[in-house]
Formats: sequence, structure tokens, C-alpha cells
Amino acid sequence: MNPFLYQNSCCDENFCFRDEELEHLEQMISNHLNVLLYSKRKVGKTSLIKVFFADKIDKKHYIPIYIDLFDINNAIDFIKVFYKQIAFNMPCNYKSVLKELKELFNRVTFSATIKDDGDIEFIPTLNSYNFEELMSDIYRGLEKLSENYGKKVVIAFDEFQQIMPIKDTKIAFILHEFMEKYPEVNYIFTGLKRHLLTDLFSKKKSPLYDTVKQMEIKAIPLEQFYAFVDKKFEGRLDLEQFEYLYAKTDGETKLIQEFCYHLYYKGEQNINQKITKEDIDEVCQQLFESKSGYFKMLLDRLSIPKKVALKAIIITDGIELYTKETLFKLQMTKSSLNTAIRNLYKDEIIDKEDNRYYITNRCFELWCRKKFL
Repeated sequence: MNPFLYQNSCCDENFCFRDEELEHLEQMISNHLNVLLYSKRKVGKTSLIKVFFADKIDKKHYIPIYIDLFDINNAIDFIKVFYKQIAFNMPCNYKSVLKELKELFNRVTFSATIKDDGDIEFIPTLNSYNFEELMSDIYRGLEKLSENYGKKVVIAFDEFQQIMPIKDTKIAFILHEFMEKYPEVNYIFTGLKRHLLTDLFSKKKSPLYDTVKQMEIKAIPLEQFYAFVDKKFEGRLDLEQFEYLYAKTDGETKLIQEFCYHLYYKGEQNINQKITKEDIDEVCQQLFESKSGYFKMLLDRLSIPKKVALKAIIITDGIELYTKETLFKLQMTKSSLNTAIRNLYKDEIIDKEDNRYYITNRCFELWCRKKFL
């Protein structure tokens, strides 16, 4: 079986060294701080939360509830997934879950069904569509749950930026009201859109302003990551080759795992041979080919000025974009390029660190390099 996972979050032996971050997160939660996790690239924030809830948090004192908001399209979706995940994380025997849920909540009924994988799923049926009324029911239920078990509730909202496009209900404003009304509940927020999230908690006009402690999750250090993958490759990947892979992926956890998945599969055909740079480049080319249609679609959706701006970032390595030489190569004015850069930044297609612009999706960035250079 291939020991590298990249399509889903990782736990147990598939989770790579985050002891320091887990310790820091535990300290903040024990000090009753709400936390915003953010990162430069895809470095395993979801896996970190799931491992924290599964292995690190003291379940004698806390009831952890993980809520993935990725698929919500409206306020009622938010409510349904909230109820559903409370039911899933009930700290009691599954046989008594429905009975306890009935005692906790008044605005919903639950039914249980067995999924294809054998897990039990609790389906909420609402008897109201008033968002504030349902939120009130949820939080009264959480308060009872906390009192019944003598434990504090910790809620992790993953992909929290998904509430932003929902305009007909002020989810952030109403959530803040309940955060203030029920201060014993703790929160962890995270998601893909770094600027959307940080703005949501940092701008004074936002209802969630100053409600969290921000915690940046950085790339796993090269030496630690190598120790993790070397064990799985059983010595077939030398440090020099991993350094090449780490630099190519810019330390992006998910992309490294994806590379390693394909390198491991490739190596099974030549079990006694070491992995080479050529093998890494070959896997990179295979990834480009498999994702090419998607990346072309991303590029086609952009206006011509935005495409040129991406090219500018690639040919300058994100530094000194506005030199006369670069503008001449691009046949673009400084003003037009600046506008396109600002729009790409706003859309979070690009980001900036240490005065250098970069494309946030590292694999897309590598594909663009091959296209533009």
C-alpha cells in the first residue's frame, strides 16, 4: 500500500511532525483564546486541527467539534452542517445519541443512517428556517451539552471564508453575538483564503474584529520532513534529492506528499534503485499533464492584463516587476500592470512575502514557469 496520502487530511502515522504547533494550539485553547490558523500555502492546517482534536486535546475537559464549511451555499446550509457535526461529535455511546439530541435541541429532529463506509450519519430536519432562531437553539443545546458532561466545547470552523459570499444573512454578525452571549465556547477558524480570513478578523469594521489570536502555520522544516519521507521510502530517497524536491515545491506539504505518492508508485517497479532528480522531474511533468486542462481553464478565465501580470511575476521571479526592461518585454504600462497585480492579489491568485510576489498555487506556478519561460 502506498504510504503517502495527499487527497485527504492526514492523521496518525501519515501526519508529519507538528509537535510545536500542536503544543502552541493546546496552550491557546487552555488559556481560553480563540484562534485563527492561516498559512502561505497548503501546509496541512486541516490535518493539524484533526490531529489536535483526535490526539492532543484533553477530552476529559473538552468536547471538540470539527465543522467543514466548504460545501455551504447559504445560511441554512451553515445551520445544517452545524447541527450535523454536533451530532457526529457527541461524547456518548452512538445508541443514545438520538435520545440526547432530542433533549438538547428544540428546533430540529434527527434521523440516523448508515453510510457506505459503515459510519453512522445523523441527518437534521429543521422545523424552522429562521437563522437567528436556529442559532439560538444550537447554542442553548451546546450550553446544556457542556453542563451535562462538565466539559467545555471547542468548535473548529474549517473553510470559514465560505460564509463571505452569503449576503442575505449576516452570519459573521450573528455568530459574534452568540460568541459574546456564550463566552465559554472556544473557536478555531481556518480556510484557504488567507486575506479574506485575516480581513474578517483584523478590520475594525468587521463584527469579528479582534476576537481571535492569529497563528501562522509555516512550511515543515526540511530536515523534519525528510526524516518523515525517508522512513517511508526506506532509504531510497537521498537528502540531496529531497532538497531538490523541497525547493521545487517551496515546501508545500500537500504537493510534496503528491510528488512522493507518485515517486513511491514509480519506485515499486524498481525497488532496489535510488530516486533521482530525473525521476522527480518526470513526476513533475506527469503532474503538469494531468492538471494541464484545469490550469488552462484557470488561465483562460483571466483577462489579458491579468495573464500578462502573471507572466511578469514568472519572468522576474516576483521581484522588481516595474523596471523599464520588464515593461518593454511585456508591452504594458506601469499603471496597467499595477492594476492587474492588485486584482490578482485581491482574488488571492497571487500573494506577497518579503517584497516578492508569488502564485499561491505552487503547482500552477510551476506550470506557468514552463509556459512563460
